[in-house]
Amino acid sequence: MSVPEGKRSQSHLEIFVKAKKLAHYTIQICSNEKIFEPKYQNAITNDIIKSAKDIYIKCWTANSIRVADNETYKLRHRIQKEAHQECNNMLATIQIAGSVFHLKSKRIKYWGEMILEVRNMISKWGKSDNERYEKFKN
Repeated sequence: MSVPEGKRSQSHLEIFVKAKKLAHYTIQICSNEKIFEPKYQNAITNDIIKSAKDIYIKCWTANSIRVADNETYKLRHRIQKEAHQECNNMLATIQIAGSVFHLKSKRIKYWGEMILEVRNMISKWGKSDNERYEKFKN
């Protein structure tokens, strides 16, 4: 028997699906030389791609840390915060790219919403970990 869509809980793996989708989308559109001129590759395009990849990698890395004590809790939490901050960096960088490459506002809006969704999921994940690993916090 299926659960109605409004009553479904979010899968804890969904963050990885969304972060990977963000990285894939970013690499795909930034590879379009008609929009992202190669002469700006080192100045901005590579930074955008690196941010998208780092978000996914940091989420993956944080998830692979098995919390057994305060030290591993802090490490996992720190990497989650880095992934969250990288989302903020990426949002700022695509705003710059919007001006440089004259991106359509529709594209920036869609891209930004993808980033915000991942960032919000990282925040929820961190809060959940805070409660889950309460006993390891000092």
